[in-house]
Amino acid sequence: MRNIAACVAAILICGMLSGCWNRIELNELSITSATAFDVEGDEWVVTYQIVTPSAIASGMGITGGGTSQSPVSVFSTRGRTIREAVNQGALENPRWLFFSHTNILVVSEKVARKGLGQILDLFYRNPDNRETVNVLITAGNPRTILEQLMHTEKIPGLGIRNVIFNESRNASMLPSVMMYELAMALTGDARSAVIPEIVVAGGKPESSLDELKKTYHSSKVRIGRLAVLHDEKFVGWLTKEESLGVSFIANKVNATAIAFSCKHPDGNVYNSTFRLESSSTKLKPSYSNGRFAMSVEIKGSGNLVETGCAMDLSDPKVVKGLEKQLEAEVTQTVEKSWQAVKRLKTDVVGFADAVHRKYPKAWKQVKPDWESSFVDIQIEPHVTISMNRIGLSNKSFKTPEKEEGG
Repeated sequence: MRNIAACVAAILICGMLSGCWNRIELNELSITSATAFDVEGDEWVVTYQIVTPSAIASGMGITGGGTSQSPVSVFSTRGRTIREAVNQGALENPRWLFFSHTNILVVSEKVARKGLGQILDLFYRNPDNRETVNVLITAGNPRTILEQLMHTEKIPGLGIRNVIFNESRNASMLPSVMMYELAMALTGDARSAVIPEIVVAGGKPESSLDELKKTYHSSKVRIGRLAVLHDEKFVGWLTKEESLGVSFIANKVNATAIAFSCKHPDGNVYNSTFRLESSSTKLKPSYSNGRFAMSVEIKGSGNLVETGCAMDLSDPKVVKGLEKQLEAEVTQTVEKSWQAVKRLKTDVVGFADAVHRKYPKAWKQVKPDWESSFVDIQIEPHVTISMNRIGLSNKSFKTPEKEEGG
């Protein structure tokens, strides 16, 4: 009996000591920081931004022996399908492409017009892809985005991801859209989604290390407009201002700066800035005589950070007047955005979800032709802004001090 127990124990120990049969060593992997998709004719063109480990480990593009080396390399492959194009990488790349550390995914407008269904299927079918990758769109060749080097980040893909996060936290004009968020939006009630645009502004892309030795950027990556998609396909663009209004309606504003006029004589000069620190939006639909209306209740608070008007900010009535000006500014932004969304006939503001929750029976009737019902909705913006602080001074720089006894 003891001999049998000893044999069983030996077999178990041997099983525990066995190695991974399908292991891949780190020095056999090409880690991708960014991936781009384009189409030419009937072929997919997939571009990869590959991290150069030796350059990253030794400093910004400097390797042993004093030779310069780029922190990333960029190349493209072609195929009739996306995965076929990826497999073509084995013909020129000595390492296995590893996508689990991809930071951004850039699609061309041509791909978006064709439809993103095949890309979404690829990401959810293969375990080596991350659902938290940030999705971006560009009107031109997406390869130019991946070739652009950055002064402040060694790995450009990671740098662009940080730009998206920074903008989403501090400006909220263009949302950060991850792959799983895109998939959820396109399969939701409205079947609509948005993707921020990425562009190379200035001259031609900085793909040479010599450009990084300068103190200025001849070109740089920058967030642009907002792309609108319906049924997985591109339908149009929204400007930054229109995108901010969409963010207000969809309750996606984290913080932003609002320029406004504090009753300037001509009424058109923006001479003050309010820092919105918090914002919340509630959508309250109503249904009558076969038509919907939407109450958009926006509440926000923040601080006055700049003003060019001569006023006494210690007076509560003056502060209340500034709050009214801000509320009017936000209301105008929301209404302009609503007109732009109606023009595209695409519900990217979440009205379908609100109607479905409150009026499930009516939703069944309007769902097949929601686009027609959506553009007939009348919105009623109700904006409330609270100015919590006015800064270190309660008087404007232009306000003259009253003389004693005066």
